Amino acid sequence: MASVEAAHGAAAAEEKSARAGPRRVPVDGRAVDQAVAYVLMAAALAVTYLVH
Repeated sequence: MASVEAAHGAAAAEEKSARAGPRRVPVDGRAVDQAVAYVLMAAALAVTYLVH
């Protein structure tokens, strides 16, 4: 009887994880800050080029 309950519990856990969707990946805050800085620098370079 215990194996039936264990199988039911495993099936319920798999169903729950399937409904939860993809796992979230931790985001590195420094990488995001650096990416924003690069985008701003590229925008500043483009504006400077167009104004000049």
